[in-house]
Amino acid sequence: MDWQTIMKKRAERKARKKAMLRQKNAQLRAQGKDPLKGWGTMVDSGYGGINNGTSKLDTKPFLLEEQRRIRKK
Repeated sequence: MDWQTIMKKRAERKARKKAMLRQKNAQLRAQGKDPLKGWGTMVDSGYGGINNGTSKLDTKPFLLEEQRRIRKK
């Protein structure tokens, strides 16, 4: 197989995926749903970068953030 054949097949596959996604989105819109809405707000644990080696493993920042949120409401 040469590169032109591979690129042509890849373009066809991408076009099929686009068409399927457009059809799925059209069905969701027909049901009254917004396919681009997303999941909503993320949960803020207050830890901010728990995967980068911080040693803040208590719940104090989380509780402080929750209290701030409650006060704003």
